[in-house]
Amino acid sequence: MKTITLDDIAYCRLKSWKQNSSKSFSSVVKRVLPEPPTLGAFLHFVETHQTRALPSNAVFEEVVENRSSAKQYPWAISYAVANSSKSLV
Repeated sequence: MKTITLDDIAYCRLKSWKQNSSKSFSSVVKRVLPEPPTLGAFLHFVETHQTRALPSNAVFEEVVENRSSAKQYPWAISYAVANSSKSLV
């Protein structure tokens, strides 16, 4: 359990979402607020909505690939950037 502080306006808004007095504020938050997005959820959306033909797919794939490689090899990007000025000569 956690304690949070709300101003009067925020409390009134949250209270207005309660369906009845037996429901908790936690149940309201879980019902009303969505889960934070993940790459897995995005992939599921793409697969279930048949978006393979969209022209922006190549951009998404590149971003995911770059992000994945940056997590596996965080030094590779800084190394490439540091050495890119040398190869421009």
